[in-house]
Amino acid sequence: MCGAIYNASDHPALPGLLSAAGYTRAEIDAVLGTVVYTKRELRPTDRVLSLVPTKAGKRVMSAVWWLKLDNETLKPDTQWASFNCQSRRILTSKMHSIPPRSYRAVVFARGFFEWQSIYPGGRLFTALTPDEQKKPPRPIAKHRYLIHDPGKIMMLAAMCKHWVGPDGEAMVSTGVITLPPHPDFLDIHYKSFPLVLQPDELAGWLDKSRPHKSFEPLFNLTDYRHSLEAVPVNEPAFEPIGDPIPLVPGAKASNG
Repeated sequence: MCGAIYNASDHPALPGLLSAAGYTRAEIDAVLGTVVYTKRELRPTDRVLSLVPTKAGKRVMSAVWWLKLDNETLKPDTQWASFNCQSRRILTSKMHSIPPRSYRAVVFARGFFEWQSIYPGGRLFTALTPDEQKKPPRPIAKHRYLIHDPGKIMMLAAMCKHWVGPDGEAMVSTGVITLPPHPDFLDIHYKSFPLVLQPDELAGWLDKSRPHKSFEPLFNLTDYRHSLEAVPVNEPAFEPIGDPIPLVPGAKASNG
């Protein structure tokens, strides 16, 4: 995770979510008037709709989906693949302590996309041998899936940095936090799964006075936090082309 984000900037539930976060109607209209994009699919280095902590409090703004920027040009620093941030390294990676330091943030999404790899013989990842799983063979095909909570906005936990360019321009960058892969998700994407926040966690998550270590239980999650769907979709309309796969918390926990 995650190959692409399904843009949420025009989602009808977004004003209500911002209202619950403390925004007035005038502030919501002003914010959404400056960050609505026409692109439905957002890729790394695109701008994503984010809720970030600032000196003036929580603010919704666009952020470059690439945490590490070049200090001089404020363009994505491609020496670091920083569009995602591994949860197990939040507390130890120098990425989050080097100036400008990282703060916790949120990326709003209708969902995110992954591409299911089909390997020789029509096999999925879990049908590969243990040796093949360590270094998977080249896929013969890939199928796009939309992972979402139907009708709702997903709040992807993220890290962000505030930048100031040589001319004084301000910019925010962000990277989505990824957890270890879930055993029920391996056949769609075997590498990782994003940390999805709950609405009642927003205030604490965006509290800059709380150390990252206080969220270590979230960084160590190995299960879905609530039920989601993985839907096979076509290109480029993202219309369903098959039945959704339920992603249910604890689905394999009881099976060991």
